[in-house]
Amino acid sequence: MSDLIWFSRVFRAFVRRELSALGGYRGAMFIRLFGFALAIGSILFLSRFVGASVNPHLAAYRGNYLGFVVIGLLAAEFQQVGVSVLAQRIRMAQMMGTLEAEVATPAPPWMVLGAPPVFEFAISSLRSAAYLIGAKLLLGLDLSHVDWASLLLSVPLIVAAFSGLGLLAAATTMLVRRLNPVSLIIGSLSFFLSGVMYPVTVLPSWLRSAGALLPLTHALAVLRGALLAGSPPAALQSSLLALLLFAALLAPLGVGLFAYALRRARIDGSLSHY
Repeated sequence: MSDLIWFSRVFRAFVRRELSALGGYRGAMFIRLFGFALAIGSILFLSRFVGASVNPHLAAYRGNYLGFVVIGLLAAEFQQVGVSVLAQRIRMAQMMGTLEAEVATPAPPWMVLGAPPVFEFAISSLRSAAYLIGAKLLLGLDLSHVDWASLLLSVPLIVAAFSGLGLLAAATTMLVRRLNPVSLIIGSLSFFLSGVMYPVTVLPSWLRSAGALLPLTHALAVLRGALLAGSPPAALQSSLLALLLFAALLAPLGVGLFAYALRRARIDGSLSHY
């Protein structure tokens, strides 16, 4: 309980700092929203074009290409948040020389360094929900077949798997003291192999097998099945089990490697080096 109270205090302080900083970047926020709106508009017209003919690859999603792509883009962004935020924060703190001061505060280091990813995950979740609701109200996105049981089962597993990848990337950043390309490689492979813009069924079998090794592939299968097709957990069993395996492997491995990297950096004094 004491750890939870500590973390809530650290998190509130971090949120206040972030909201204060965002106040000076309102223009950038509106530009980002405008760019996303243009992208969704383009996808809407593309979905009308694709939906004009019967596409067997979209049959599992009731031919809803608009929903298919919107969910793909939002999930890809969610993964990018999990994989890159902590590593970017650590690298920025290294270059500004504030990392040592941050981990020297009375609060445990995992709380100070863990607040940014939690904040970004929360913001990304709210943003994704707002985009889905906006697409439903303004663009006619069909979300009438949602299976809430599948959705609620999958989200914690997705967050754990993506967070594990993020901890691995952050640990590597702390060890080598430079921003490593892990997030870029994972993001590029996922965009190509996980079916962000197109169903994985259009890929040859050997690429589908490679895509099955990426968490985003199974996250998209579950999210699209739950949101578009109304698939119950039993129908998504294989993807849910894959996400459980990714979460069980990546989260502990990421925590262990990150703890090792932080301990090593404090011992050899490299927290203030970049």
